[in-house]
Amino acid sequence: MDAIKKSLSGSKDEDDVPNLENIDKESSKKKVETKPPKLKDIPKLAKEMVQGEPDEATIAAQKLYELCDVAHKDNREPMVASGKYDVLNPLSECLLHDNPEKLHFVCLTLNNLSIPYDNKRVMVLERVAKKLIQNLCTVIQQGKKQAYLCIIILTNLSYYEPGIKAIGQFSPKPKTQSRWKRNKIPPLENPHSLMRIMQELTAHAARGTADFRWAFGLLAQLSKSSDNAILISVTAIPQVALENIKLSKTKPSEWKTNSLEDFSLFLLMYLAEIAGPSLTDKALEVVEPIMQTDTGVQGLKATMMCSFMEIPWEKYPNYGVIAGGIVSELMSNTFERKGKKNTYEGNVFQLRTATKAYSLLAKAAGKADAAEEDKKALVHSKVMALPTAIALLFQILSEITANYMDDDEENSFTGFYDPKSGEFAVASISSLLPALLQLSDPPRESVSSEIACSAVAQLFENFATVATSIPAKAKASETAEKMKEHAGTAVPLLEASYDLWQHATASTKSLFFQ
Repeated sequence: MDAIKKSLSGSKDEDDVPNLENIDKESSKKKVETKPPKLKDIPKLAKEMVQGEPDEATIAAQKLYELCDVAHKDNREPMVASGKYDVLNPLSECLLHDNPEKLHFVCLTLNNLSIPYDNKRVMVLERVAKKLIQNLCTVIQQGKKQAYLCIIILTNLSYYEPGIKAIGQFSPKPKTQSRWKRNKIPPLENPHSLMRIMQELTAHAARGTADFRWAFGLLAQLSKSSDNAILISVTAIPQVALENIKLSKTKPSEWKTNSLEDFSLFLLMYLAEIAGPSLTDKALEVVEPIMQTDTGVQGLKATMMCSFMEIPWEKYPNYGVIAGGIVSELMSNTFERKGKKNTYEGNVFQLRTATKAYSLLAKAAGKADAAEEDKKALVHSKVMALPTAIALLFQILSEITANYMDDDEENSFTGFYDPKSGEFAVASISSLLPALLQLSDPPRESVSSEIACSAVAQLFENFATVATSIPAKAKASETAEKMKEHAGTAVPLLEASYDLWQHATASTKSLFFQ
């Protein structure tokens, strides 16, 4: 089966979710030689699955599974997104039936149906979404053998970005409460909410079980939402995640994708992105050694986590050269939606996360320069202010601004370019301004620098008009003014960055000069 293929990647199509081929292999052993089912058989099979005798119901559930297995992927969207068949209702109902073998096939079927993007939308936000999620939570809470499959289904569904918060904040009303009352119980106060169920599971399940491991996979995915991350950060889950890493008997470079350690570090990284230095005092003791010794994806995650927790610049290995290099590379790859061979896939990290890490590294470098005796050397800021990285920040700002500007002057934000990414790009440039605007030696006039300063100033002025927060608007406007002040005087680093940006974003930049 191809649900759960890429750890924590964005889900745009079937290839963006992780893989459990062993489930299909396990299920193939149980298949009974019968006439292959067809889509037109769904109503009959659904009725037999819900109302039939145990053996008959199990066979019907198996046939529904065969309709959407690996050999019949093309049936998955028609079964759900087309709206032609009522298959989610009976499957959701059967999650609560006392028939382990039928439950196994029901979970496998829901797992396959949760892969296509359009199906995720239906299963999370439409029709029987609440019933489905609640019954999945019930199976998990009851500790049944198939609980880990239910966790994987929820993980699949959480790749539909608009549904991440809905899943993480799921908190059903008590059965004793009137159906007319709409007072929602906060997730952490409701023992039947998904978050409380995950809290209980991570506190009591054995560390080596599939339930325990996939719980951290789901939590890591849900923590991409700031609202979910805030909830998780006030529980004991972060401490358990740290213990998962501390107790690991393998080196970070040997951690496999979708391993408990991999999930746990992802979770801690996203929590640190929201909580910052307040996450937990013990986190740095666990994460800093990974940053210092690992050069792969785990070292990258640890580096970003350290940046979110705002450690001093001198604690980064090799005077920040490695940290600045790998984060700027990630920022570029994320912006271009591509991965890094043998390290991470194209949609594993979010642009917002990469730009925030870069902005905090730039801030740390600026503080280190301010503490030096020779404050004009700016050696630390120049590590971060490479022309390729600065040009990329300009490009991110121009793309975000272009996505907000249309003919009707309405917000046309497309979804990929989180406006927060633009705010972090502005923060990065602001921290690195002393290096970017450092005059040539000896000082001289430059037409090229005048053009560069004017164009970049206009870029920041345009972003200030679409920025969503008042501090971001103010920072962008302030940066634009400082650029104008240096127009006409040679500023080599800014000029080089502008030239790279001009070549990379000519089509987008033309929007600003029409």
